[in-house]
Amino acid sequence: MDKLYRSQACPIDHNAGCENSRFYGAAAFRRDDSAANVTFLIIAYDSEQAARKAYDVLWNRYYGKRAGARARTFSLGPIGERRDARYGSLGYRGAPSTVTQARVGTTLLWTMMDSTSKDIDAVTEDATRDLTTVLARRAQEAQNGEAPSATL
Repeated sequence: MDKLYRSQACPIDHNAGCENSRFYGAAAFRRDDSAANVTFLIIAYDSEQAARKAYDVLWNRYYGKRAGARARTFSLGPIGERRDARYGSLGYRGAPSTVTQARVGTTLLWTMMDSTSKDIDAVTEDATRDLTTVLARRAQEAQNGEAPSATL
C-alpha cells in the first residue's frame, strides 16, 4: 500500500492500523430503486497476526464510529474469525447507516451501508449482514486459493 491508500484506509494517528499492510481495495455501489449506498473496503496484511493487531485499532478508533455516536451493535453471525457491526443514524437528517468490520485470515473487511433519506427500509441489518457475508466468503475463497464462487 502506498501513502495515499494508507491515508484513505487508516486515516488516524499517522495511519495507525496499516502497519504491515500490503494491499487496499474499495468498491462502492448505489441501488437504482432507493437512496441506499454500500461501500466495501478491504486491507490485506502480511500475516494473520498483523490483521489481528490492526483490528482493535481501526474498529475502536475509526470504523466503529462510522454509524453515528448513538449507534447500537447487532450480530453478524459466524462471519470470519472476528466481527463487529453497528446500526445508527449518520448524515443528513438522521438517515440510517450501518458499518461492519470482520477479520478473515490476513484481511480486514468493511461493509458500510447508508442512505441519503430517512427511508429505513433502504438500510437494514439483514441487508448489511448478507452483504458482509458475501464479502467474507469471497475473502476466504481467495485465501484458500479457490476460484471465487461469485463475481460481478
